[in-house]
Amino acid sequence: MNKIVHIQYQNATTDDLADLLLLEDLCFGKKKAYRKLLKRYFLSQIAHCIVAKLNDQPIGYVLTVFTPNMKTATINALCVHPRLRMQGIGESLLNWAEIEALQSGATQIGAEVQFDNDAMTHLLRQNGYDECSDVLVMIPEHSDGTKMRKRLMNGVYDLRHPVASEEIELSALNADHFNILSR
Repeated sequence: MNKIVHIQYQNATTDDLADLLLLEDLCFGKKKAYRKLLKRYFLSQIAHCIVAKLNDQPIGYVLTVFTPNMKTATINALCVHPRLRMQGIGESLLNWAEIEALQSGATQIGAEVQFDNDAMTHLLRQNGYDECSDVLVMIPEHSDGTKMRKRLMNGVYDLRHPVASEEIELSALNADHFNILSR
């Protein structure tokens, strides 16, 4: 019998930052430069972070950064607690990032992925992202990776991934939180 778990998706606040940094460290190890970047984005007007919480405890997040004209969104980070991976949380966070980007006026969303990050590459491909030849900006010089991108179309949402259709209409920028029941 599957237990129904209530995952809450909401806009991250500065109160969440310390927990998100701990989650980032747990998933990827301590990266001082990235910690500074995450803090800077948290305070900026060009980035937005959605956090997944279980019992009010952050278990994942997606950080999306927008170009100044808001036409392009880039997923700067997508992180899920290691013990809770393969439960659909990462895909839900990705869906919320896409919805937010679309509702903010973006026509495309992308992500830079290191070649050794098979899970992220697989997640993006399954959700309609294609490799492109854009210049890598976020991946460190000593690492190899690729840029993946998806075109966003207003009024069209990927029906292969039916995430509570009535909730898709909520704006990630205007709603305080989102609730999705995960099995």
